[in-house]
Amino acid sequence: MLGGLQALERLLDDNGQPSKTLRLISFSEEEGSRFPETFTGSKHYTGQPINLAMRDPDGISFDAARRAAVSKLDRPGVSHNLPALPVTFTELHIEQGPRLIDHHLQIGLVTSIVGQSRFTVTVKGIANHAGTTPMNDRADALQMAVDLISDLRKNARQVDPQLTFTVGEFHVSPNTSNVIPGRVDFTIDTRHEKEAVLDQFEQILHQVVETPRSSKITSSVNRWAKSDATQLDQAMLARNQTIADHLGFKSSQLASGAGHDSQIMAQMTRTTMIFVPSINGISHAPDENTSQADLERGVTLLTESLHQQAY
Repeated sequence: MLGGLQALERLLDDNGQPSKTLRLISFSEEEGSRFPETFTGSKHYTGQPINLAMRDPDGISFDAARRAAVSKLDRPGVSHNLPALPVTFTELHIEQGPRLIDHHLQIGLVTSIVGQSRFTVTVKGIANHAGTTPMNDRADALQMAVDLISDLRKNARQVDPQLTFTVGEFHVSPNTSNVIPGRVDFTIDTRHEKEAVLDQFEQILHQVVETPRSSKITSSVNRWAKSDATQLDQAMLARNQTIADHLGFKSSQLASGAGHDSQIMAQMTRTTMIFVPSINGISHAPDENTSQADLERGVTLLTESLHQQAY
């Protein structure tokens, strides 16, 4: 957001009014961190349907949260009408991975964005006393969940070594030291640049989870988010490559392993992405950082790219 603002200010100061309108957009909820759906901001902007009845962990509906947020914008001069879709869309972002930094590169030019699917697996057993229930007579939901995760991880490697498999959220009930767990819910995040690989693993996921292993334990899986693998605009990619070479920046073309609003925008308009390195490849953690020099190179490339698009 700030990089885009800086690019626009530079263009206005150095070149005056552009021949084509330049617009800075800040999308909300790219991550789907509060509600069980990703990219709701860019989906709204592009006119895609959103489930307004879905709820966050506190039971607040998306529609209620949306109305509360919009009400804070109600002041003179603020319009709630969405502007027309742009002819092109360019996104500057940190890589969120180690490839650029490990290969001493300064710029990443994104060719595509991986598809991803997110699931919740629910395992139901029987909560019981930890001391009086014999080991051979238990319906331990946690132990079953651990076994499932181990099996699924092995299957993911066999499908394709590049398929990422992440269990990021885990809930145990009743979560008491002297009670055998009666229920476990955990999430699975899978990503790959080929839809066929994701579809193949999803079939295996259902088979592994839903095949009965115990008469006392049941397990089920629910997919609650899916975004397709996305190819970005080749002509804009080539233009950014030419600019990077002219500026003397060490660059590489690569696929993004993280999801971005560009996935949604690319369905509606010509879209490109520019990456700058992440120190130690760390992202979604307090140590996430990018050097000032790399940030400056990213804004410089973005500025020239926008100049060629709009002047």
